Amino acid sequence: MAARPPHREDRGRREGEARSDVIHFLQQPKSYPEPTSQVELRETHLSCVFLTDQWVYKLKKPLRYDFLDFSTPEVRRRNCETEVRLNSELAPSIYEGVVTLAEDPEDGLNLEGRGRPIETLVKMRRLPDEGNLEARLEEDRVEAQDVNKAARQLARFYAGRQARGRVRVDDIEEKVGEWLKELAALPVDVGDELTALGDALFQRLRSMRRQLEQRYRADVHGDLRPEHVYLGNEPVFLDRLEFNPELRLMDPVEELSFFAMECERRNAAWIGRQFLDAYREETGDPAPEPLVALYTAYRALLWAVLSARHLEREDHRKPWSLITRDYLQRGLRALGT
Repeated sequence: MAARPPHREDRGRREGEARSDVIHFLQQPKSYPEPTSQVELRETHLSCVFLTDQWVYKLKKPLRYDFLDFSTPEVRRRNCETEVRLNSELAPSIYEGVVTLAEDPEDGLNLEGRGRPIETLVKMRRLPDEGNLEARLEEDRVEAQDVNKAARQLARFYAGRQARGRVRVDDIEEKVGEWLKELAALPVDVGDELTALGDALFQRLRSMRRQLEQRYRADVHGDLRPEHVYLGNEPVFLDRLEFNPELRLMDPVEELSFFAMECERRNAAWIGRQFLDAYREETGDPAPEPLVALYTAYRALLWAVLSARHLEREDHRKPWSLITRDYLQRGLRALGT
């Protein structure tokens, strides 16, 4: 009689137990090749991040969505390798490489790659939490000369990007329609602001269609936010989006418009303006203000949706309802509505 294949629930339980063993191992200071006094675990939606005294080890979660596939050890390994390669340009001294977590028959789990490979982790140098732009803004520790240096460095990065096709207005309109429907269905009170922003965005897209269709897309950072920017003598920009190249493909002015909005949300609108001005000077692209306003409103709608999704997951770590409304209001103000 043929053996019955293992039940899906049993397999899932065993995989969950194995994952727990890995996480427990990575929380132990003695597990690492470098001496460390402690290990801090920080969990994001996509990764478990283990911080030692001097290093950061990032373990991808076994997830799969329409826009992302981390479902197998092999695709997670490739993703880790891609993350290191992509970030070598904007943070060359930070991303050390990939590390193989393996299981040896005699001494069990190890980070030296001995035995059967189990997982792949990204290894990075640890930067001080207080060094990123978001933390500096919270403590009013931002110098204009440091901002200028970072802005110029990023502008040179954009200047070296090759065009990867023109902006597709039909795609933008389709996304706006999808986001409007999704946000209307999420558990958040958006009042009349959602309809007003949607109407204003569609109107502006129609009036600027010809201008937008002359714009080029490029492979940019993809997730440029103040918490990913570290100022100093050698500015670095961490966490370039690696899991979906299509999400990195955009007009650089779209990325900078979103970054400027995030700076404004932290009462530092001058930083966003400085980054946009450096981009204009370095690339020769005039990046007209109506274009910046349109992209700001477009990304404000996206981040209103992303914020409201936390309410659906019953995540109460932040006032997501207020944050959602704030994004909608910023989008309306950007369009002068």
